[in-house]
Amino acid sequence: MASERPVIESRSRRLLAYLRFNRARIVTDVSLLLVWMFVASATFDWLEQPPWLLYVVTFTGVVLYTRVTPTWERPYRSPD
Repeated sequence: MASERPVIESRSRRLLAYLRFNRARIVTDVSLLLVWMFVASATFDWLEQPPWLLYVVTFTGVVLYTRVTPTWERPYRSPD
């Protein structure tokens, strides 16, 4: 399966291929994390909780999200 992916020599072309291949995932991940941060911030402001607790909850949510979702994939093989 790894041999089916093309080898791309140029680092800039690899970056563009990576971003193009994972575009939808990147947009989804950034959107969900921004919504999480906004909801947590608004909730903590409304409940008048201490800022340090907001940071702990935000960090914990981001870490849990990255553990639950699959990793991004490379659509190429690197010559390095």
